[in-house]
Amino acid sequence: MTPELETYFNNYNQLFNHDGFKQLINELSNNATQLADIQSVKDLEELFFRKGQVAAFATVINLENTITAAREQAEAEEEEEDPINV
Repeated sequence: MTPELETYFNNYNQLFNHDGFKQLINELSNNATQLADIQSVKDLEELFFRKGQVAAFATVINLENTITAAREQAEAEEEEEDPINV
């Protein structure tokens, strides 16, 4: 893995371990749950607006899993390119 990519993943790891990030994810999850309740939606325009909001929240909520998967893939690709001789 390049030093730049390692720094990229390490920076995200620091962010994910910060209490503020955990607090943000909790609040976004609560907001997404409220927005997903469509019983009070008045029209199609509001429905699509809420759908966009929930999708945006989901992107941030799932960011840690996305970055973790990307790091694991990068590490696996690195192992394939440079296998360790045992």
